Amino acid sequence: MTAILDIIVPVFGMVAVGWAIGRTSLLTREGLRGLTNVTFYAFFPALLFRSMSRVQIEGLSFDILIVFFGAGLLLYVLLMPLARAMGMRFGEQAIFALAGTFSNGVGIGIPFISYAFGEKGLVPLLMIISVNSLILLTLASFLMEMDGQGGVSGGRFLRQLGGATLKMLKHPVIPPIFIGLLWGEITHLVPGLGTPVVIDRVLQGLAAAAPPCGLIMAGASLAHVGLKEHWQTAAITMVFKLAVLPLLVWLSGRYLFTLDPLWLTVATLNAALPAGANVYLVAQLYRTGVGLATNAVVLSTGASIVTLSIALLLLGVHPG
Repeated sequence: MTAILDIIVPVFGMVAVGWAIGRTSLLTREGLRGLTNVTFYAFFPALLFRSMSRVQIEGLSFDILIVFFGAGLLLYVLLMPLARAMGMRFGEQAIFALAGTFSNGVGIGIPFISYAFGEKGLVPLLMIISVNSLILLTLASFLMEMDGQGGVSGGRFLRQLGGATLKMLKHPVIPPIFIGLLWGEITHLVPGLGTPVVIDRVLQGLAAAAPPCGLIMAGASLAHVGLKEHWQTAAITMVFKLAVLPLLVWLSGRYLFTLDPLWLTVATLNAALPAGANVYLVAQLYRTGVGLATNAVVLSTGASIVTLSIALLLLGVHPG
């Protein structure tokens, strides 16, 4: 119960504040777009860089990536034929599978894990985030490109895959993680070298703004998106996202790879997060499955208040 009060209430309390602000004229769609850009291009990069610059590569366990994305890709592959059996077109199948596997690891995940475990919990989370978009969004974008061009053949395959990968590498969240990790290795190898104090204080101030702004942004986005059609289908993806995926991650991390307990807990909680807003953005970009994606994000965010509370209790998490 302490974990629920100390973690769930602050996290979703700020989401609720964002939602309430988004329902007023204080934060219009244009204003939300500006807040989103500042948050993703200034606040979160500072947080990601500072966190990863303190990590040594030899201290990382890459098994967490195999566990998380092995489970995620398996579920993605299983959801595609399920969507087809439900009568969806190929592009809609890709959105359906993405909604059931892609977590809101940045906007909600970073604050959530920070409140639960502090900076030590961010290391495994950021490892997952660093390749989450690269793998799942690239896969979904590639499938959407295939759908839009009537299939794939020869050189077109490489162009489509390369274009989708390049889009993901330009995502503002990915570069600061790798740059921070590289800077951490350089400062470890060169005695006396480090981030200047003045610059680090600037980064620290920006980083401190990332979690609350991310949560307010998530809540305001929900207020502007609203519910659309296909909520029944979205409810199905919600079950896979909030229950099936975290169970698969926990089972594989517990029995196949025996991850460190903290890393296993972080991976499981990340899997249990609601569908990320990028699902909605991909659907909007390709004008396919927009209603499904919208409702998947809204419904899973609301339901995750309950499911994350249950997950915290089952995993025995106590705020650090």
